[in-house]
Formats: sequence, structure tokens, C-alpha cells
Amino acid sequence: MKLAHLVVVFCTLLLPVNIQTGFGQIPYHLKTSREVILGGSGVVIAGIGQYLNSNVKPLTANDINQLSRDDINRFDRNATHQYSPDAATFSDVLVAATIALPVSLLISRDIRNDFSTIGLMYAENLLLVNSFSLITKGSVRRIRPYVYNPDAPLEKKLTKEAVRSFYSGHTTNAFASAVFFSMVYSDYFPDSRWRPHVWISSLGTASLVGYLRYRAGKHFSTDIIVGAVVGSAIGFFIPYIHRQKNTNFSLAPQYHAKSFGICISFFVN
Repeated sequence: MKLAHLVVVFCTLLLPVNIQTGFGQIPYHLKTSREVILGGSGVVIAGIGQYLNSNVKPLTANDINQLSRDDINRFDRNATHQYSPDAATFSDVLVAATIALPVSLLISRDIRNDFSTIGLMYAENLLLVNSFSLITKGSVRRIRPYVYNPDAPLEKKLTKEAVRSFYSGHTTNAFASAVFFSMVYSDYFPDSRWRPHVWISSLGTASLVGYLRYRAGKHFSTDIIVGAVVGSAIGFFIPYIHRQKNTNFSLAPQYHAKSFGICISFFVN
């Protein structure tokens, strides 16, 4: 998902929202300072990531000829034998469906009434997921598995995309959306007998996205595992910090000479 699209979605949702500390009986609440910190930090991180990615230099044919599978650790090495354009296409379709999954929550009247709150939370979720993915890909510049595979066409290996393996953005988006969806469903319907099915089916779909990225030769196993962990953490974090009962933490932007980030403080009674 492109940075410009995320920024537009975030700003569109933020403008009409009456941000306050309580919304009756709904599970979540918005707070001006927190939403500005989350959104602003996400935009800054994404901007840095875009800059880093713009400076990525593609591999040359000589670089590719010097690569060896033996240089890859044993856990990841088998990924260099994978290449499937069909799996790549299927993963694109499936991750789009997973990202759209939270929209199905609008079937519930209660959630529809809280559209601005849930919508802004989900925009923050996607913004942070893609911001961290951008900055990591632009910094690490890990070569994709298919570059080591003679079955993959040379023209694909000579693009910038060939050095953006770590970590899997598709997997991160899939798990972030799946966990966000399941968390919100569980918070609105804590007594629903469908909760286990929601968690299992959504995480199962996200896992399938990860497998397809591996089968396509797009990512190593470690790329997918890290993507799943990062996506799950963000998908859990966003609904958690917006819960009405959670008031024992604070967010603040942190600036240093060579870094920018968010400081999360927890208070224990």
C-alpha cells in the first residue's frame, strides 16, 4: 500500500472525528494527542523509508552471477529453490482480501455506529505496518530467494524489488489485519461462540499468505516469521491501547540525533 494512500485515508478519518475520552459503552476511545503521535510518527517513518528505498541500487548481472546458495543459512536455503508466479499472484489477491476483512465488521450495527473510531484505528494499523516495512526494506536490502534460482527470469532479478526481501510486507499486512479484526470482534462480542472460529480462520488465512510468499520465491522463512510477529504485534497493539479501561500507559515521540521513534510508557500500580 502506497504512503500517499495511507496518509489520505488517515487524514480523511481524523478530520470528522470528535476525539474525546469516553464514548458510552463502546469498547474503544480516541484521544487527540495519542492519535496525532501515532499518525505523525507513522508518516515520518514511512517518509524516511521511502527515501531509503529510492536510493536502493538494483543488482547487476555480474552481482547475480557471483551469488551462491551456500551463502544462505540452512534454515532459509530451501527458499532459493522456490519460484511460482501463480503463487505470487494468489498471494496478492489473498492479502488484499485479508486487508479488506475488517470491513465485514460493519455488518454489526454497533460497530457501524462507531465507524469513525474503528476506521481511524485501522488506518493507524495499516500506516504503522507499512511504515515499518518500508524503512526496514530500505535499510536491510536483503536479496530475494528467487535471485538465486535459475528458473526465475533475469529481468526480475535486475529490479530494485529483488533486494527488498526482509521482511515480508504481505505477511505483515495479513497478520496485522487478521489480529486487528479478531481483536475488535472479540472486544465487541466477548460472549460470542464464534470467537475461536474468527481467530482460527483469520490467522489461518494470514498464514496461507506467508506460505504463498515462500512458495513464490519472494521471501525466506525468516522474512515470513518476522513479518508475522511484527504484524501480529501491531494488530494487537492498536486495539489494546484504545480500550476504554487501559489508562496505565502513555505515548510520546522521541527524537535523537540519528533516530526517531515512539516511547511507550507503562505504569504499574
